[in-house]
Amino acid sequence: MNFLKRIINIKQGEAKMVLTFFFFSFFTVAMGMVAKTARDAYFLSRFDKSILPLMFLAVAIFIAPILTYYTMLSKKLAPRVLFTMTCAIFAGSLILAQPMITGFVIPVVYIWVEVVVGIMLIQFWTFAGDSFEPQQAKRLFSIIAGGGSFAVMIIGMNLKPFVNAFGTDELLFLAAGFLGLAAFFGLTAMQYFKKEPAKKGVVKPAKKEKTKKKQKRDPFIVGIGTIIALSAVVTTLVDYQFKMIASTAFPTEAELVSFFGTFYSIAGAASIIMQFFITGPILSRFGILIGLLILPFFLIAGSAAVLIAPVLISASFAKFSDQTFKFTINSSSMELLWLPVPSNIRKTIKPQISGTVKSIAEGVGGLVTFLLVKIIALQFLSVISLLSIVIWFFTAIRVKTGYVTQLQSAIAKRQIDFEELSVDVQDAAMVQTIEKTLSSEDEIQQLFALEIIEGLPLSSWEKSINKLFVEGSDDVRKRILSMAWDEETILSNEDIMRAMKREDGVSAEAIMVAGRRKLTHVLPDLKPLLNHEQQETQAAAAAAILHINKDYKDQAKSILTDMLNGNDESTQAIALNRLVHNDRLLPLDKLIFFLENEGYIISNVALSIAEKRQDSELIPAIISNLNIPKTSLPARQTLKKFPDNLILDEFQNLFSDPDLSRKLRLGIIRTLREYPNDDSIDMLLSQLNRDDQNVYNEVVDSLLAIARISPIDEKKKQVIADEINAIAEKVYALNEAIKLIPDDDNKFFLHDHLNNEIQNTLPTLLKLGVLDVPDTPIETYIHTVKSGDPAKLPFLLEFFENIFSKEEREIINPLIEPISLGERSEVGHKIFKDLPESLSQELTESAYSPHKWESVIALDYLLKSEKLDVMRQLDWEKVPKSKANQELLTRRIQKNGTNLDFIPSERFKLDTVELSMYSTLEKTIILKSVDLFNSIPAENLSRVAQITEEVEYNANEPIFAEGDYGDSLFIVVNGKVKIHKGEQELAMLGKGTCLGEMALLDDEPRSADATVTEDSILFKIEQEGFYEVMGSQSDIMEGIIKLLTGRLRVANDKLMAK
Repeated sequence: MNFLKRIINIKQGEAKMVLTFFFFSFFTVAMGMVAKTARDAYFLSRFDKSILPLMFLAVAIFIAPILTYYTMLSKKLAPRVLFTMTCAIFAGSLILAQPMITGFVIPVVYIWVEVVVGIMLIQFWTFAGDSFEPQQAKRLFSIIAGGGSFAVMIIGMNLKPFVNAFGTDELLFLAAGFLGLAAFFGLTAMQYFKKEPAKKGVVKPAKKEKTKKKQKRDPFIVGIGTIIALSAVVTTLVDYQFKMIASTAFPTEAELVSFFGTFYSIAGAASIIMQFFITGPILSRFGILIGLLILPFFLIAGSAAVLIAPVLISASFAKFSDQTFKFTINSSSMELLWLPVPSNIRKTIKPQISGTVKSIAEGVGGLVTFLLVKIIALQFLSVISLLSIVIWFFTAIRVKTGYVTQLQSAIAKRQIDFEELSVDVQDAAMVQTIEKTLSSEDEIQQLFALEIIEGLPLSSWEKSINKLFVEGSDDVRKRILSMAWDEETILSNEDIMRAMKREDGVSAEAIMVAGRRKLTHVLPDLKPLLNHEQQETQAAAAAAILHINKDYKDQAKSILTDMLNGNDESTQAIALNRLVHNDRLLPLDKLIFFLENEGYIISNVALSIAEKRQDSELIPAIISNLNIPKTSLPARQTLKKFPDNLILDEFQNLFSDPDLSRKLRLGIIRTLREYPNDDSIDMLLSQLNRDDQNVYNEVVDSLLAIARISPIDEKKKQVIADEINAIAEKVYALNEAIKLIPDDDNKFFLHDHLNNEIQNTLPTLLKLGVLDVPDTPIETYIHTVKSGDPAKLPFLLEFFENIFSKEEREIINPLIEPISLGERSEVGHKIFKDLPESLSQELTESAYSPHKWESVIALDYLLKSEKLDVMRQLDWEKVPKSKANQELLTRRIQKNGTNLDFIPSERFKLDTVELSMYSTLEKTIILKSVDLFNSIPAENLSRVAQITEEVEYNANEPIFAEGDYGDSLFIVVNGKVKIHKGEQELAMLGKGTCLGEMALLDDEPRSADATVTEDSILFKIEQEGFYEVMGSQSDIMEGIIKLLTGRLRVANDKLMAK
């Protein structure tokens, strides 16, 4: 039974799907076999068979453009429409062609049949790829492909009776009938698509730069291409000899069809035996070299036999060898050869070699055959075959050496992914290389080896896996349990029970496996664990008992329910983690409740469960986690398990909701990078909100990320051109506003805000400009622009000359060039008509701005500059009633109320009566003068100011002592602070200096004493509030990181100098 399970490894719920694809494969191949047999017989019996080699050439010439056109159609039409259309055209053409089989129609049908069969097979494997997960594919593709092998065998055996009964003039009708059945099963198979292939905007190769350094040819890839080309030439020669000798041996059309049918049925039966019973064991035991050499070895024997005795049995042996070994062991070996090739190279080169190179070689083979048969006898074509096979033989030996080297390198560099391998076979070199990695003393290497073999048959590494399960780290042992929980031949039930009783970090996982295996004899061991002191063990035992579904169920259920409904987040997460496969205790509505939980620990556990359950009703709750930094990445990973079209539809619905929160909108915009197609691009373009620059920036970043995978359609480039103009106008307007502000002490906040807006907007403008050449390393160029490096700027401007259009250069370059504000203003006024001209008008608009910071700094400037005439004209109902405005206006009214009686004081009255010594704006100015904060925009720094406390110290009063717990930093506002160790003075700090920042950041005790030497005022920032602000303001975190890394560089330079 185990042997049968290993051969036909279909898991629960997969049977209908596999059966559908099995019959889809059966009838597709049946159609192909009947159609090809018919066209061969018609050509050899009714047409001039001497030009058969030219048909090989014609097929190579015509099939490439037809397949290219088909590929274009596949990007524009929905899969169901395209499949129905092609099946109808193909079936109709075969029916129409049958009564017309004579004269020039025969060679046309010869080529057309090749096109029909080729496209139908492409559609079959495309559907299979869109329906099966990679791990399923490795197990099941050989089974569904077996449908085709059975078709060859069964249809081949029955062609002779069919021809005897109906004649040869009905064969294309029969092929059309099989095609109709294939269409039926193909349409049925669409229900299993794991994702709907995009109708448009599918992933296309990104544009390449015009000049690229010529890459060095890889001998390994050249070797693969040589093998494929030589095998194509030899196949063409062998096929020609076989068909010519067969047509001579069977002069009548009916006899020829009968012979072909019998021959292909025997070859089909042999292929089934090879694929299921011989290919895997040969590759595992003898390695890839033997797998590569079997086909050329038998072809040497067959070609030599034809050369010596050009009779039917010799030609049949050669063709049989090609037919049987090429599509079994040779095909699997060639798939293995591609495995260690880096993914980006493989995706580009493999289709070229397997398609273009192979077609050219077949065409060359046909042309050479046509020319040679005019001057040499048929059997002497074998000389060409033998010479080609000898080269093929030695190339395979060289390629095998390269394969082992590439495989070792790929595993060492972690560049290998067995999910991309479409066959479920292993060769000896692969087994040995992974064995070596599993046997490494390095835990990371062990985990990587386990990761890459997950989903493969594990029997080749059984001893190493068992040893690791006993001796490995907890993480390694947990990984083995997750991989082999249902494989008793790898981990026996005794192994699981021993792991249960070790009472270590893996015991709980082993308990779960015992439950999932339904090991009833462990129930007496599980019962005491329900009262275990560790909640992990308790929850695992309860969940295992519920899986076994025998005794102690009520107690187990009660324990898990109590944990799940408790108030402790960690306890809830433990229980939740054990209910992945229990939809009775954790039904859909309850899982949704936990997905929407405010605590990120519970939400992340719920996301991991949702990833496994993959119920579409969970999608909205999963998406709700995109607005929380600690759950957004797990949420993205979970969403990728669902069909793309469902996710994108939900995103579209949310974007249409006027109540969508800003944070979730940003989360969705970032997530759209994972879906590079036209629908995502359309959604992103709809979110280009110029009133919110941060949202706008995220949209452009996502568009650029998508463009680097799937270039943006020409039709959308006009929208982008309009955005370039609009954002450029905004940057010019910001520059113009700076020019309007008088150069006095009151400009601080306005200047900081406007410069920050430019720094925030200009990079986005440059990114918009390169969306049509997305491979441009624009991030590097933006860094150069920000640094203002005069040595690099000219080269950058020269580069933009070749990237941007003339109109774009005229707009963008002056914003980058090192020119004066006046010169930039002149350029701006030439291009745009509506740039700011009145400072009063700009200040009025800013005062009304819903952007709280912009409003308060505009009012602050009006008050400090005493522009009372402008303030009197303000419509105070339009001025936002923000806390910042309330504080600012309350302070000013208290200080100078008689001159400000036009301000509605009641509207802007603060709830708190007592005001602190320094306003938020004053604190911000002081913070901005400190090294730790001077690179942070004042707007963001105002958040720190809001949590800053003023503390007064008397002379000689200590602030903290050496060894005290550090939970705050201090800034000297006025006065002096001595840093000392005992009586030894280390430093004297004055106004604007910072102390205690290291203890705040690294949570270590204070390294020295701090004492004020005179009456002083200090700002104090508590650790808890500071971390909270840092978590929501990335600019603050970046500024502190830059300061600390700068200090490290200085210290390093000093050490190097010594």
